[in-house]
Amino acid sequence: MIPALFSIFLDYKCNFACAHCSVGSNPRRSFPMSDDVLDRALMGIRQIPTARVVVFTGGESTLQKSRLLRGIRMAHEVGYVTRLVSNGWWAKSPELAEAWVAELKAAGLDELNTSYDDFHEPFAPPDIIPNLIRAGLRAGLRLGVGVIVDARARWNAESIKSFAAKALGMSVAELERQVVFLEDYPTPSGTGRLLQVEDIPEPVDKINIPCPAIVRTISIHPDGSVKVCCGQSMFEHSDLTIGNLLEVPLLELIEAARHNLMYWWIHMLGPKRILDRIGVSGHYTSICHACQVLFTRYRDQAIQYLIEHRDEVLMKDVLMSDAIPLQLKAVAARRAMLPDA
Repeated sequence: MIPALFSIFLDYKCNFACAHCSVGSNPRRSFPMSDDVLDRALMGIRQIPTARVVVFTGGESTLQKSRLLRGIRMAHEVGYVTRLVSNGWWAKSPELAEAWVAELKAAGLDELNTSYDDFHEPFAPPDIIPNLIRAGLRAGLRLGVGVIVDARARWNAESIKSFAAKALGMSVAELERQVVFLEDYPTPSGTGRLLQVEDIPEPVDKINIPCPAIVRTISIHPDGSVKVCCGQSMFEHSDLTIGNLLEVPLLELIEAARHNLMYWWIHMLGPKRILDRIGVSGHYTSICHACQVLFTRYRDQAIQYLIEHRDEVLMKDVLMSDAIPLQLKAVAARRAMLPDA
């Protein structure tokens, strides 16, 4: 559990209101991060020797444009890889996309991630994706496009690739060499609580695994609260919140989290296998969904099991875990998806 990626939520507000949003963002939910919290966050990250990547997200972080550009500059000046997660609303035309990307690149942005699927379609035309990709590639940014998996969807990974490739005048294979396309599964969290999870396929190979993100990924929120992941389950229960950087230095919060056996258990065994261990079965749409169920419905049972089997968990599930080979396999699979250098 080496903290390497820090995700900064500049605002919970979004100009979209997607039905699957795990953060529950929409145009009415305004919660911007102050300059003071942003400064403390970035100064705190500088104290973490293993920090490598700073991500700016939300909500839609580009709605806080001046603060976003300032944050990117500050992180870039220290030498961190900088990433923006955006719905791409601003790429309404090739010209607007070029203008936005030019400002982002000038501030020091390295990576740009967006997403498009049936959930996003009511709020923006698909043209924003090729506009964004064209501008991003010209600026030399690393690009990623996420797509929600749904067997009945009009817009899935293949249709998005085909549409974008045609608009860009290239083959799908050429597009895949330059842009990462990731398929994701919705989690019934935030606005997504209304989703019918039974209708969502269960990606067993992506659920029955150790959690690679807990404590390795740290998220910092508008009120200064710090959480040990940036996944959907962190909004469902306070156990994943480790404190507030307005009260305790970020380094101290993270050091305390790295001594939490429950976090190690999740990191090395995984929430789905912990649920199996305590005798709970169910249908889960993602590893975050399993974690959400663990911390909301079966938290007390899991803690009691941990108390009663502490030595066994420490020895077999943590120290002698199969997490490392499983995570190496996952890393290898992810690298195989990356565009050619």
